[in-house]
Amino acid sequence: MAQPTVRGDDPRFQLEPASARAQWLLFALVVVLPMVLVQVLPGASRDAARPLAALAKGDAALVKLYAALVVLAVLGGIFVLLWLMMRRHRLAMDEAGLAVTTSFYKRRLLWPELRLDDARVVSLGEHPEHRPALKSNGYAMPGYRSGWFRTRKPAKALVATAGGDRVLWVPTTLGYDLLLQPRNPQATLQRMRELAAVAPVPVRR
Repeated sequence: MAQPTVRGDDPRFQLEPASARAQWLLFALVVVLPMVLVQVLPGASRDAARPLAALAKGDAALVKLYAALVVLAVLGGIFVLLWLMMRRHRLAMDEAGLAVTTSFYKRRLLWPELRLDDARVVSLGEHPEHRPALKSNGYAMPGYRSGWFRTRKPAKALVATAGGDRVLWVPTTLGYDLLLQPRNPQATLQRMRELAAVAPVPVRR
C-alpha cells in the first residue's frame, strides 16, 4: 500500500490563526488599558514618579514624560512577546506522528497515542461538554485559547483554538484530549487517519 504524501504546507491542515480582533484586543488590554489607568490614577502616577522626581529636581513635566515612556516601553515589550506567541500556532504531521505548537506550549504525539477511531469534528454549541471551562496552565482571551484547560466533561485538554465553533476533538492514550481548530477539521482528521494507518512501528525515546 502506497504511503500518503505528507504536505506540511497544506493550509487545510494548519490551525486557524488568531483573528485581527483578538490581536487588537490583546494590544488594548496589555498597552492601552494600563496606560489609561496610569494617567487616571493620580496616586499611582505620583508613586511611580517619586524616585525620578528626586533626580529631576522639580521638573514634573519631564518626569511624567520619562515615566510614561518607560511604562510604554515595558508594556510594548510584553505585548510583542505575547503577540509573537499568539502567532506561534501550528500543526505538523509526518509519518511518525503529530506535533502541536501553540503559543508557549508544544507536544509531539505518536500516531498510536491518538485514539483516532474515537476522534471527531464537533460543534461546541451542540457539544458543550468539550468546551474549555477552566484554565489550568494556558493563554486565553476572547477569540483565542492556547495551552492546558479542563473541559466541562471534565477532562484535561491541550487546546489550540481561535474562537470558532467547529473543532477537532482527539482523545489520546496519555490522559488528556486534544482540542484543535484547523482550517478544515474534517480533512485534517482524514489525513491523520491515513498517516496513522501506514505508520511505522513507533519508538518512544
